[in-house]
Amino acid sequence: MRQRQNRDDVKEAFRVERNRWYAWQKIPDDLDTELPYYSPVYVLSSTKKRENKSHIAISFSNVLFLDGPQDFHVNLRVLRRYRDFLVADLLPDGEDSPGATILGRISFEWLNHHCPHLVDQYPPSLYDPDAEQDVATYLDRVFPHVRSGVTRLRQPPLGK
Repeated sequence: MRQRQNRDDVKEAFRVERNRWYAWQKIPDDLDTELPYYSPVYVLSSTKKRENKSHIAISFSNVLFLDGPQDFHVNLRVLRRYRDFLVADLLPDGEDSPGATILGRISFEWLNHHCPHLVDQYPPSLYDPDAEQDVATYLDRVFPHVRSGVTRLRQPPLGK
């Protein structure tokens, strides 16, 4: 019976899909020199990197990056999948510092907790009623450039 429960849990485990908003937390490997970082991200692509399902490559627009919204391409080694998020190691690629990430479903509660400055500066009530009810619609209204492809490319595309 125990094995059956684990298989059922895997079926419901968090998956990263393209063209969706997610909650991103980057946890640096040295908390003495860097702090954890939080941002909504819009995933542009997600591909299995190897036959091993634990390695994935994702491209995403990081809308709260310090230098302004930018596209990133990262390789992840998934350590654990839960129902609403995954925990992964960031695999070094020469430019990003090693560390870990938590990538999960995004909600207004997550935004209010981790990015209150965003919700304070752009309250959902400034937009249409749909933006007040749905976090993805809200983020689409606040960051319309993400879907138009206007963000700057910080890293070369995967495989180049």
